[in-house]
Amino acid sequence: MATRPNGGCLVCGEELIYLAVAEPVRCAHCDVAASSAARCPTGHYICDGCHSGSARDVIGSVCAATEEQDPIAIAHALMRHPALELHGPEHHFLVPAALLAAFSNVRSEGDRRAERVAEARRRSEPIAGGFCGLQGACGAGIGAGTFVAIATGSSPLRGAERGLANRMTAEALAIIGATNGPRCCKRDSSLAILAASRFTREHLGVYLPVLGQPCQFSERNRQCTGVACPFHPLAAPAT
Repeated sequence: MATRPNGGCLVCGEELIYLAVAEPVRCAHCDVAASSAARCPTGHYICDGCHSGSARDVIGSVCAATEEQDPIAIAHALMRHPALELHGPEHHFLVPAALLAAFSNVRSEGDRRAERVAEARRRSEPIAGGFCGLQGACGAGIGAGTFVAIATGSSPLRGAERGLANRMTAEALAIIGATNGPRCCKRDSSLAILAASRFTREHLGVYLPVLGQPCQFSERNRQCTGVACPFHPLAAPAT
C-alpha cells in the first residue's frame, strides 16, 4: 500500500489501518485488483504501479481503466497523485486523456478508451513545458484540441473535423488567456476541460457530466492569483 510521506493515504490523507489478514482491494487510481493488509479507514488503496510510475504512466493507466464519466473528476483525482507536479508538461497529456476517457465511457465505447488515451499521449509528447508563455499556446488548451481531433478522427486532410479541432483549441486558449494570470497548470487544465465539455455538447452532441471543483493547490502555488481565479475556494464556482 503506497502512502504519503507522512504515512497517510494518498487519496484522502487519513492514517492507514493495518489488518490482521490481507483482504481483496482495488486501486483507487487504475482499478487493478490486489490483496493488501493496509488501507485507509474509508477503504482507499493505491497499487505500487500507480505509486511508482512516472506522471504520464499514471495518467495513462488510470484513464485507460476508469469508468468515470466526469472528466473533471478524473483530472482532479490525478492532480492529487504525488507523481504529478504542481506544474509541468504532464498536464498537456492529462487534459485530452481525461476527456477521452470520459467521452468513451459516456458513449459506451470502453473498448476504445485505452487506444484513444495512448494516442493522446503520443500526440502530447512534442508539447514542451513553458509553451504557454514562450509560444503563446498553453499545452492544456492544445490538449483540448487534441481531444476533439481524436474523438472526431480529424487529420490534415479532413475538413470539418480539422475545423472543429482548431476551433476547440482556439476557444480553450481564449478562455485561458482571459485569466490574465501567470502559469497555473491546475487552473488552465480545469478551464480547458470545462471548455471542451461545453464544446462537445454543442458540436458533437455528447454530454459530459462535469462538476466544477474548488482548487486544492492554491496554498502550494506561489503565483496563485487568489480569488481572481475561478477555482479558488473563496471565489464563485466555475461552470
